[in-house]
Amino acid sequence: MIKTSVKPSSLEGLGLFADEKIKKGASVWKFDPRFDIIFDPQEFEKIEPLQKALIDRYAYLSIETKKYIYCIDDARFMNHSSVNNNLNVVLFPGEPETRCVANRDIEIGEELLINYRTFDIADAKSKEPYLDN
Repeated sequence: MIKTSVKPSSLEGLGLFADEKIKKGASVWKFDPRFDIIFDPQEFEKIEPLQKALIDRYAYLSIETKKYIYCIDDARFMNHSSVNNNLNVVLFPGEPETRCVANRDIEIGEELLINYRTFDIADAKSKEPYLDN
């Protein structure tokens, strides 16, 4: 929904960065069945180990649908921050999934950060230390 680029992140591996100014309240990502693949948890358990590792790394287990959502666009490179996130997760009536919405103005070159615990069942329950940052 916005211009972005994938670059090395100071937080983790690769990150997603704004290539345009984003105003507070703007939608940055929303579910699109042309670019987002849905997997039932039972289907996930049956896939081959290499594909399972890919889904496990880049997909999320949706709090809304209880299914894995794998973004084939660059949204899969959004990194986590519970402290300095600049995106919120918002449910819009009539949409199957939540959206990512800017919680403040975001400048060109800023990394897009979201709190994984707000939309991923596994991360919401996880005790992983990186989720506290």
